[in-house]
Amino acid sequence: MDIAQRLADHVVVADGAMGSELLARIPEAPRIDLAAIEHPQEVLQIHLDYLAAGAEVLQTATFATSRPRLRRLHADAQTEVLNAAAVKLARDARDIAGVDCLVAGSIGPIAGLLDPDEPENRSTMAAAFAEQAAILAGRGADLLVLESFFRLDELRIALGAVREITALPVIALLTFPAERAPHPWESYAAKIAELDAEDVTVVGLSCAPGPLGTLEILQRLPRLAHPLAVEPNAGMVVQRPGRALLSPATPSYLASFAREAVALGAQLVGSCCGTGPEHTRAIAKAVKGARPESRPAPTSVRVPVSRPVPRREPESSLATKLASGDFVRVVQIDPPKGANTGRIMDAARRMAADGRIDAVDINSNPLARLRMDSLWLAAEIMRETGLDTIPHITPRDASLMGLQAQLLGAWRAGIRNLLAITGDPSLLGDYPGQLDVNQVDIFELIRAVSRMAEGADWTGNPIGDPPAFHVGVAVNPNAEHLDGEVDRFKRKIAAGARFAMSQVFFEWAPWERFLELFGGTPPVPCLVPVWPLTSAKLAKRLHYEVPGIVVPRELRRHLEAAGPRAAEAGREHAVRMLAEAPARAQGAYLIAPFKNPDAVLDIL
Repeated sequence: MDIAQRLADHVVVADGAMGSELLARIPEAPRIDLAAIEHPQEVLQIHLDYLAAGAEVLQTATFATSRPRLRRLHADAQTEVLNAAAVKLARDARDIAGVDCLVAGSIGPIAGLLDPDEPENRSTMAAAFAEQAAILAGRGADLLVLESFFRLDELRIALGAVREITALPVIALLTFPAERAPHPWESYAAKIAELDAEDVTVVGLSCAPGPLGTLEILQRLPRLAHPLAVEPNAGMVVQRPGRALLSPATPSYLASFAREAVALGAQLVGSCCGTGPEHTRAIAKAVKGARPESRPAPTSVRVPVSRPVPRREPESSLATKLASGDFVRVVQIDPPKGANTGRIMDAARRMAADGRIDAVDINSNPLARLRMDSLWLAAEIMRETGLDTIPHITPRDASLMGLQAQLLGAWRAGIRNLLAITGDPSLLGDYPGQLDVNQVDIFELIRAVSRMAEGADWTGNPIGDPPAFHVGVAVNPNAEHLDGEVDRFKRKIAAGARFAMSQVFFEWAPWERFLELFGGTPPVPCLVPVWPLTSAKLAKRLHYEVPGIVVPRELRRHLEAAGPRAAEAGREHAVRMLAEAPARAQGAYLIAPFKNPDAVLDIL
């Protein structure tokens, strides 16, 4: 029987978690997403154990084997091999066990890596879903399960892509955050009701918010056109070196859940993270002989109207000055390499007392070398001096959740400006950037920060008081392919950038070429660099060893000829650049020497 016939005949039992079972059985494995080729015997045994426990739907070990996800592991070239191997393992388990079951090709979300709100990403995601579905269907999956999608719009992208290449039955499952009370159960139920209108075979939810939360949602569901599936997790799974700490949820607890879920209309029952074959066995026993029932009337038929939080506009002295057309002066500094901030704080106090500095711009681990956190230093400078700050943030060093958590703290500390940059790749390991996080790219980072001004995190969950940062970005007029740089700049602005700071240059020609591509006026206020070079040696190193920086030959020769007066010559050049900047930009940032940050005040 196919899935539709089984659902009409009896309550169908699906298997449980694959990922947490792999963590429990091979905790030393660093890449469980590649288990189908790196640990095939363990995957096969897990399938066999679930079949022995009573499962009649086996989900392949392919939840995270779409091409974008595998790219994170530098394994995207193995997309077809992995998905094909996973289907074969599930089919082999069916043959070995001699059990009448269905093989469901599992496809997970990509939204944690790519932002569906970016039009270019939507086509990339659709292509990835279509590719994975084509492999799974072509290798013999009986149906597909799109599981644990936390955004309905992404699930719709996946459904559209899948339907373009296969007519296999599709189970579509949303997941919802396990938030603290008050829980938006009605809103979650409304999302499933929206999903029910799509071209699917089965609708439902998987993973979070666990058994109790799942029941709360089922109680509020209206009558659905499609069969209902539930596959909750058993709580949190905590990974520790050499072991996985699974949820304390017992098999009997999941059995009790299964009986209640069936009474509320569930026709397919399985489980997710933190469960194993013993939980599946208990579920199978609990629903044995049960037949699909008509759904009872929902506990609550009132679905509250979602009222979006009004978007908050950025509020900072820098934003106000740029909006009014004032020419701003910013000093860029590097954080200290250690925990001592004495010299920098003394310099910041002198800058504040001088009165001609509008903000302090703070690099984040420049050249991918460890420095003090830019957000913390920015908050300390603001607290001590009252100066506005522009700390840099980058997706290189933290996950998106980690970055947003830091930004919530930064907002509370009074920080209102940010400069979002890609960041230099770290040089640890065999290849530059190999060990960097980069969960999202620069465009998705900007969009995520912009979304916070609407009162929501990356996944759409409310975060209360909207932190509305004044977000700046970097532009590089020295880029080899200037048209591409202009396109990147426009995409950054579309994602939410409000101002820009240019890569370093020492003559106006590259900046003027850049402005010409915008008709002479950039679309957002721009700050240009002023760097008082202190020696011919520094100029040579910047020109030949730092990507993206060009020091004109004439300036290098001038510094060389100046000999011991090179620092004075560099200062005179910087003074001229600063004097000419107001005719070409809305601000300038002065790059301060690390050992004497307030020396840039002489340039003013």
